[in-house]
Amino acid sequence: MCVFGGLNFMDFAGKRFDQTEESKLFANVEPIRFERPLPFLLATTGIERVSGTVHKPLGERWLNGEPAAVQGYKRIAELARPGKSALMNSDWQRLGELMNDNHRIQCELAGHGESNERLISAALDAGALGAKLAGAGEGGTIIVLHSGEDSADLEEVLRAAGASAIFRPAIDSGAVLSQSP
Repeated sequence: MCVFGGLNFMDFAGKRFDQTEESKLFANVEPIRFERPLPFLLATTGIERVSGTVHKPLGERWLNGEPAAVQGYKRIAELARPGKSALMNSDWQRLGELMNDNHRIQCELAGHGESNERLISAALDAGALGAKLAGAGEGGTIIVLHSGEDSADLEEVLRAAGASAIFRPAIDSGAVLSQSP
């Protein structure tokens, strides 16, 4: 998504990673016009791991038709469109609720990790509207939705809870081609 640039909605409707027909492998990417600063923070735990160690067992559970995995991921998928709408309408309260729902479902499925939970709990206790995994879990990065332009207090709380780095995502142009001299 970084290569596309901008802010995008990625739609996987009808896609499955176990399909082999090339036309069914790719997601649809829809650019979203959003002119305001993003009210998000990314906080990293400093823990590195291969995401497949978390995703592979969950994917196998889903492929095997385990009801909890199938229903959990269906519920997560159902959050995407209302989340897109909340983002486009700057309905931060609703977007925070949806992020928290997403994270709750992911916790039911496993793979979230103690270091992630510590950061998420600290952010929510400090007044963040929403917080969830930004990747596979078991370390890595979380994304936090905050309510105001000044996130300094929230950043301090995240550092005190163990964040090794904090980033403020911004909408950018993505990859650009330049001709070498």
